[in-house]
Amino acid sequence: MSTKGKIKIQPPNTKAILFFTIFTLLFFGTGVTFLVLLLMNSTVQPYLDAFIVLIFGLGSTFVQYWWILVVIFVGLVVVGFLVGWLLLFLTSKFGDILVIAGSIFFIIGSVVGGLLAGFLLGGGILFALPGLIPGGLLLLTMIFSFNKIRRAGEFMKFTGQVVMAEKGMMVAPLFVSFVSVMNFLTIASIYGYFSVVAIGAMPWLGYLIGTVITLVQLIIYYGIFYAAEAINTTYAYEWYRKRDPDFKFCRKNVAGKFGPILTFGIVTALVQWIQSMLRNAASRSQQKGNVAGIVLAVLARMLAAVMGIIFKYLTYFTLPAIVIEGHGFKDGVKRSFNLLKKYYMDVLIRETGVSRAFGILQFIAFFLYGVIGAILGMVLHFVYGLDPALAYPLAILSTIIFAFIPTFFIFRPMKTAYLTFVFAYAQDEETRFSLPTRMPKDLRGELKDARLSSNKERSIAGLVDR
Repeated sequence: MSTKGKIKIQPPNTKAILFFTIFTLLFFGTGVTFLVLLLMNSTVQPYLDAFIVLIFGLGSTFVQYWWILVVIFVGLVVVGFLVGWLLLFLTSKFGDILVIAGSIFFIIGSVVGGLLAGFLLGGGILFALPGLIPGGLLLLTMIFSFNKIRRAGEFMKFTGQVVMAEKGMMVAPLFVSFVSVMNFLTIASIYGYFSVVAIGAMPWLGYLIGTVITLVQLIIYYGIFYAAEAINTTYAYEWYRKRDPDFKFCRKNVAGKFGPILTFGIVTALVQWIQSMLRNAASRSQQKGNVAGIVLAVLARMLAAVMGIIFKYLTYFTLPAIVIEGHGFKDGVKRSFNLLKKYYMDVLIRETGVSRAFGILQFIAFFLYGVIGAILGMVLHFVYGLDPALAYPLAILSTIIFAFIPTFFIFRPMKTAYLTFVFAYAQDEETRFSLPTRMPKDLRGELKDARLSSNKERSIAGLVDR
C-alpha cells in the first residue's frame, strides 16, 4: 500500500536480498577462479615474472619514500573533501544563482550548437531544430514561468543543505564504487583467461561469454546502484519533510523494498544490454562498407538511442515512487509517467539548466584542483629539483584524479536529492501543502493556478497567508 508524507518501513525482503547476494558472490567468485587459472597458465608466466621484477624494483623506491607518498595521497583526499565541502556551502547559499547561470549557459549553448550542427550537416534550420527546441522551451520558461526556475534554485540550495546535514549520504556511493571495481576485475579476469586459453581456437566462445558476463555485471551494478540511490532518496525525503533520519532507518527502508528495487535494476540492465547489442550489431554492419550495412548501422543506433530515451523518462520518478510511497515496480512506473506528464517542465529544467549548474560546480572544482596542482608542481620543481616539464603535469593530473574522488561522493548524493525534492514537491501540490515541507511559502504553487481556483485553499490570499 502506498503512503504519502511519511515513509512506512516494511519487513526486509529476505528472498530478494538473499538471491542478489548469492548471485553477486557467485559472479565475483567466478572472477577469482579465472584469475587463479590465468596466473597458473604457462603462457602468462613470463609476463607475471616481469611484473614481479618491476614491483620489486619499485619496492625499494617505495620503501624509501613511502611516507612522502602516503602524505601526498592523504593530503589530496583531504583537499578533495575540503573543496567538496566548499562547493556544498556555495550551493546551499547560491543555488538559485547557479541554476539561473546554468540555464543561460544551456540556452546559449543549444542555440550555437544547434545552428552549427544544422549548417555543418547542410540541412539548415531543419537540422538545427532538435538542438534548439530544449533551449527554446527553457527560454520560454524563464520568461513566462520564472517561478519554476526559482523553485529549481531552491531545490539546488536544498541539495547542498541536505548533504551537509546528513553526512551519511556520502556512504552510499562507496558501495557503487566498490562494486564497479569488483565488476571490472571479474570481467578482466574472465576475458583475460579466455583470450589467452580458448579464444584462438573457438572465437565464438569469446563472443558468447562476453555477452553473458556483460548482462550479469549490469544486473549486479544496477542492483547496487539503485539500492545506494534508494538510501540517499530516503535521506533526502525525510530531511525535506523536516525529520532527522539516520543510516539505520534508511537501510531498513531499502531492505523492505528491495524486491521492486532489484526488479528495477534487472529491467534497467536488460535495456542497457539490448542497447549494447544493437550498437555492436551497428558496428559490424558498418564494417561491411556497403550501403545496406551503413543503413542498418544507422537504424540500429537510432533504435538504441530511442529505447534509452523512452526508458529514462518513462521511469524518471520510479525509484522515489518505490522508496517513498512503497509502490511495486509496475505501479512505480505508472506513478512516474503520471508525474512526468504533469511536471515535464520541471524535468526539462533539471536536465538542462540544473545539469549545467552541476557542470559549473565541477568546473570550479577542476579549476581549484588545477591551482593546487600547480602549487604542488612548484614544490616538486623548486624543492625537489624535478624537471618542470614533468613536475607540473604530474602534480596537476595527480591532484585532479585523487582529489576528485571524494568530491564525486558529494556530487552524486546532490543529484539524487534534487530528483527526490521534485517528487516531494509533487506530493506537496497533491496534498495542498498539508505535509511538513521546507519549500518557502512564496514558491508553493503557481499564481495563475490560484487565480483559476475558487477553492480558498488555493486562492492568492491563501498563498499569502501560508
